[in-house]
Amino acid sequence: MRTRLLLLLTVILLGLSGCAATNKYHWGNYEKSLYGYYKNPSELETLTESLANIIAEGETDGKVPPGIYAEYAYILYISGKKQESISYFEKEKKSWPESSVLMEKMVTMAKGGDKKESSQNTEPAPGGGIVQ
Repeated sequence: MRTRLLLLLTVILLGLSGCAATNKYHWGNYEKSLYGYYKNPSELETLTESLANIIAEGETDGKVPPGIYAEYAYILYISGKKQESISYFEKEKKSWPESSVLMEKMVTMAKGGDKKESSQNTEPAPGGGIVQ
């Protein structure tokens, strides 16, 4: 009887230990800022500040969440800060190696190397690819 009770208690404790929430990354107010930007695109500055804060805090107390460097880099890129954006695309690539192919393309784009000839047909195909 005592063994069964101890076994039951152990199973319950192990089950409850899996319920604890863990925060692996510091996301700050990312969701709120992104939602604000989607609702009102003039809120880009708020989103930019939020991403910069997430990066600063993530670099000091752990890891920066996946995609944050890249999103911040893209905002820098569209704001005309292409050289600065390259360093953040590189940080994303280094932190998240699975993003290497995309980050290389983004770096190439930021360096001005993706200019296509205007004579090329680049309209989307029905299946999602590019018709050439």
